[in-house]
Amino acid sequence: MIKHMFYLFVLIMFSFAQEEEILIKTPLTKRLEDFNVSIGVVSIEELKKTFPRAYALLEKHNGVPSKHDTHHLAVAIWKKEGNRIVYLSEFKVEAEVRSPILRAQRRELHKYPHQHGDNFGGWFQMGEKGLYSINLYIKNDKGKTWKINYDYMLQ
Repeated sequence: MIKHMFYLFVLIMFSFAQEEEILIKTPLTKRLEDFNVSIGVVSIEELKKTFPRAYALLEKHNGVPSKHDTHHLAVAIWKKEGNRIVYLSEFKVEAEVRSPILRAQRRELHKYPHQHGDNFGGWFQMGEKGLYSINLYIKNDKGKTWKINYDYMLQ
């Protein structure tokens, strides 16, 4: 009986998901006041190999990574308006990435176009495996700054 109820629940959820766009939040998405902030981390080697056009675009907007940079940090600031997601770009974003051996790098992220809106990003040295602390400092044009922290496990 429980097994049948589970399948019914899954079937109902699947039918709802097809009727409207459902946004599934990840642990790398957090809410700040009336907007959301999502991050993504990808190695430079993976970008070059799997997404060469995206890598070329990132080089254009973020510059060429230094010889010590190993990963790209992408930040999306967005909110849901009705049934659509709107990307917000009227911010200045800085990121501080602290490695498992407590080495920290802090830099301003560059704005770059994404297929659905603008994102922010930058190159970082993330050569050690382990738990990274990523702090974002998001500043609006009125001078208000939000700080948000993510823990990111690099395996």
